[in-house]
Amino acid sequence: MVRCYVDRKGQYRRPSYVLLWTLLYGGQIEDAVLPAAVQQVSEDWILIHDDWEDGNALRRGKEAAHVLYGDRFAINAGDHLHMVNWKMAKDAADSLGDSRGNDYFEKFYDIMQVTCRGQYLDMKLTHDIKDISGFSPEDYFRSIHAKAAYYSVYGPMQCGAIVAGASREAVEKIAIYGIPAGKAFQIRDDILDCSSSEARLGKSIGNDVWDGCKTLILWHAARTASPTILSKLKEIYGKPREEKTEEEVSWVLEQFRDLGSLDHAGAEAVKLTAQSIELFDEIESHIPESPLKALARDSLGYAAQRAV
Repeated sequence: MVRCYVDRKGQYRRPSYVLLWTLLYGGQIEDAVLPAAVQQVSEDWILIHDDWEDGNALRRGKEAAHVLYGDRFAINAGDHLHMVNWKMAKDAADSLGDSRGNDYFEKFYDIMQVTCRGQYLDMKLTHDIKDISGFSPEDYFRSIHAKAAYYSVYGPMQCGAIVAGASREAVEKIAIYGIPAGKAFQIRDDILDCSSSEARLGKSIGNDVWDGCKTLILWHAARTASPTILSKLKEIYGKPREEKTEEEVSWVLEQFRDLGSLDHAGAEAVKLTAQSIELFDEIESHIPESPLKALARDSLGYAAQRAV
């Protein structure tokens, strides 16, 4: 049970950022392997808990842990892997030495703290605001910055720079271009949840609608829908997950397409990505151009274009 998601592997996007930014800042790949593994294992245990909290039935192409083993055993397995994760983080810090090791451990700890607060903000936005017209883009962006942007994009980049021995000032500047890329990453995730397939993503589709998540897509739809459609949207989003039907969720997804809400969110992701790349070129101008730097730049653009 503890190895359930570990053995299924994943896209390894977050640990790849650790490795790539270590190399970008002139570090050694050998130093980055364990910190990269720490980043991946953190995702594995968080997803066990997250799938249960959000009611996801599918993860990485197979049944979610709580579906396979039941809630109690799955949460306990996630807790167990969580403990393993902190032992790995300590080992990674010890291997880096006193100064780098301390900075790395403090950074990873901060990433995890902010991510938990982000999950709280996401659940609060989802469950406390009943009226789908009662939230703002600022509420949404505050939530995804804490839950996704730091954890999924610029936090792993900063860990890589720390592994390479970058100064604290240089590490903090990564956030300037990492924040818009991270927001674009989550917006694209929301779009894929509405428009992709379980076979392609390996996880449940339409889950944001089932769970009542307040996304930028929903915000746009609530402001462009006719009174009749808005009324039906409110009715469906007002129901608990177990009372919604497949037909209702499919109808909502169709409205998102017809109202241009998916296109609106996609355009915002593209704008944020362009901003991120421009800031990257400005902040990292001291790093000579190379295939490695081009790869790092391209990885920022991938956030708004990915299909998985």
